Amino acid sequence: MALPSPQFQARVKSVLSGDTLVLLAPTGKSTRTLSLAAISAPRMSSASTSAEPHAFASREYLRKLVVGKTVRFSVLYSVPGKAGNREYGVVMLADGSVLPDAIVAEGMAKLRDGAEKRGEAGVGELVERLEGAEARAKSQGKGSWATDGEEAACERDLGADPKAFVEEWKGKAVESVVERVISGDRVVVRMLLEKSRHVQVTVLLAGIRAPGTARTNQSDGTTVAGEPLGEESQAFVEERLLQRGVTVRVLGLSPQGVLVGEVRHPVGNIAEFLLQQGLARCVDHHSTMLGAEMGKLRQAERTAKEKKLGLYKAHEEKRSTGAESEAVVSRVFSADTLFIRNKNGVEKRVNLSSVRQPKPTDPKQSPFGPEAKEFLRKKLIGKHVKVNIDG
Repeated sequence: MALPSPQFQARVKSVLSGDTLVLLAPTGKSTRTLSLAAISAPRMSSASTSAEPHAFASREYLRKLVVGKTVRFSVLYSVPGKAGNREYGVVMLADGSVLPDAIVAEGMAKLRDGAEKRGEAGVGELVERLEGAEARAKSQGKGSWATDGEEAACERDLGADPKAFVEEWKGKAVESVVERVISGDRVVVRMLLEKSRHVQVTVLLAGIRAPGTARTNQSDGTTVAGEPLGEESQAFVEERLLQRGVTVRVLGLSPQGVLVGEVRHPVGNIAEFLLQQGLARCVDHHSTMLGAEMGKLRQAERTAKEKKLGLYKAHEEKRSTGAESEAVVSRVFSADTLFIRNKNGVEKRVNLSSVRQPKPTDPKQSPFGPEAKEFLRKKLIGKHVKVNIDG
């Protein structure tokens, strides 16, 4: 079928529920919320309300169908509301399928009560089609018409014992959906732990720090300015991950109790792509969690530095602060710190670049501290070494 005129084109940024889309203008600078005409889908949960049966399945059906795709749409009518007029319309996908027809045919939404009473052009014809599609879906027990309509419970935090959650899921790749992008290194994901159990939490991307975005100070309502390239970093992640299916590999907790993880979309680790574009920097806080993966992140950062991208636009390769010097290792203080003595007998403390000893306060790492220190002692104590000071 052909869409009524006028027709518009946009890219689907996200879906709020099984009947409402957020559309991004071709310029990429403005959004528009469009509800699909004449239908009603089950409501998703919020901080104060529970989800209706089949709500997540309905939202997921529409999400997988349209998010990230360019569509054509027409507005059939609008309804006044507190936040302005709410627009209702129809959408056509690239393959010619039309919404809301396809949604109702799968039982993922139902015909809205009183829809047939609207007199706007095109609505009557639409309602006739939807009545037939709904009758077929109902007879076949599809979607919302199925008898097993229990909605998965979605928790909004890690529970009373976040450490226990991390211990249970550490190292596992959990299928998830990115619900919100807070900044380039922080996203809100819905983790699909089990068929009947989901949890929606903030995840800190392991191994990187992205520039901060503008935020509102909750104490006095003032706006705190964002850092340079903060908006660009957020937009980079949002364009690729918002409402996309990802896997989250749980790694640990930050000192503030935020879940730390590796977020992968089908192409790879999003942190690595951020670093390649110069939209984030490597941090060593999570190097022990990431293991060998940290090397890949450092290589990605190095690529951005060489190409002078993003945060490294004015980057100059770090030069040694002095000529290479020779010394003797006199003491080993820890697995990452030692003392060297030059030919004049002057002793100096030196920290090894880009490494960190096993964390003494971490029960899982601390047992390896003495072993790591002994390894370094056997290798270096009393040996003549060449030293370059990085900074």
